[in-house]
Amino acid sequence: MGFKEILQKMGEKRRQKKEMFKLAEEKLRIQQTLEERQKSANERELNRFLSEEREEQIKEALEFHRKKRQEDIQFHHNPLNTPNITNHTEWEVLREPNLFSKGKMTINENDGSVLRNNPDLMKNNRSLCGI
Repeated sequence: MGFKEILQKMGEKRRQKKEMFKLAEEKLRIQQTLEERQKSANERELNRFLSEEREEQIKEALEFHRKKRQEDIQFHHNPLNTPNITNHTEWEVLREPNLFSKGKMTINENDGSVLRNNPDLMKNNRSLCGI
């Protein structure tokens, strides 16, 4: 069985499914129309008003929930409590000792300053400022 045949079968299944949905929707519409015709005019009008009220209640509830969600997004999210590099991690940068707090540029504690006692710094009569 080739790839083309598989695609054709999938397409055929999709067409059959669409056709079944169309038939079911048509049956449902016919059934609803028959039920509406059996009711009196006053009953149809009352049902219309009840359905309008129900839709209005659904609309109000939906607006309330949308506003609540928007407020939660805008005001109730505290970025300070989210895990990041400053808190809630195993390695916290802000709690490490400051490597540059000694105030001098040294390679090791025993070596002294990088700028002092370096014979290659003053070659060719250059000063540190005029390089």
